[in-house]
Amino acid sequence: MPRLGDYVRTAIIVGVSALCIGSVRARIAGQHARVKETSDVHLLPPPKEVVKLSFGYRAALADVLWAHVLVSQGLHTFERRRFENVADLIDTINELDPEFRDPYLLSDALITIQVGEASRADSDRTRAILERGTRNRPLDPEIWRTAGQFIAFIAPGTYLTDPEERAAWKSEGARMLARAAELGGDAGHMGWAAVAGAGILNRQGERDAAIRLIQRTLAVTDDEELRERLQQELAELIGEAKLEAYRRRQADMMELSLRDLPFISKSTLFVLGPPFDPAYCAGGAHEDERRCALTWKAWAAAGSEEQR
Repeated sequence: MPRLGDYVRTAIIVGVSALCIGSVRARIAGQHARVKETSDVHLLPPPKEVVKLSFGYRAALADVLWAHVLVSQGLHTFERRRFENVADLIDTINELDPEFRDPYLLSDALITIQVGEASRADSDRTRAILERGTRNRPLDPEIWRTAGQFIAFIAPGTYLTDPEERAAWKSEGARMLARAAELGGDAGHMGWAAVAGAGILNRQGERDAAIRLIQRTLAVTDDEELRERLQQELAELIGEAKLEAYRRRQADMMELSLRDLPFISKSTLFVLGPPFDPAYCAGGAHEDERRCALTWKAWAAAGSEEQR
């Protein structure tokens, strides 16, 4: 059981400690108020070395680093200073978990939308990360759309000065938006991304590419408002006569779908191909007719011949 002397010694130690803290507290607080962090030090080794240091827990370490990125971004914004290491950290996260979706989707905002003005190097790093995302998640329309919007609109209008370079970036971004529209169908605003992409391609003289983009989007969308807008764009590019022929083909295809497979989507219908009558087509006597076409391309060509 503690003796009275122990309590006395403890009280003396606590009192002396409080006096020492009180004597330096004001000076330290003043220094802390004056001294501010102005730069960051990236302490991690190169991404490939971090993969080895994870000892197989790659996804777990990627989650930890991603949480650190989000928290640090908020702290840097609160302190009104740039987060200089964010691109390096995202590179490391991508190396640890290449299919981790969120870092790709937020990379453009995290790197370029910060306190102070973003540089051309920031733009190049962002593009590299977004293109990496399209390679690692090639069937993700959101990543294609994010990459296309940054490369086609944000970067050329903000960070690039050379007209030829701007045009090249816009063209590449438009193709990414086209890919997003193909993959996304009616999800979110993927189809509307095709309208923007087609406009860029047409202004750059790539009329055929713009037509193909609009036709591919029309083939998969069920949004009536979007279909009307795309048909207007297509009419301006190919003329009313060709647009009417295209509409007839689309109507015939939808009639086939509703008659034979009314429960499937348009995208699935294009994958399956046109209905085929084996008994009628046996022997090859009717191979040029629509009923015997094996692909939609052959089906459309056969329809054109029948109309003639």
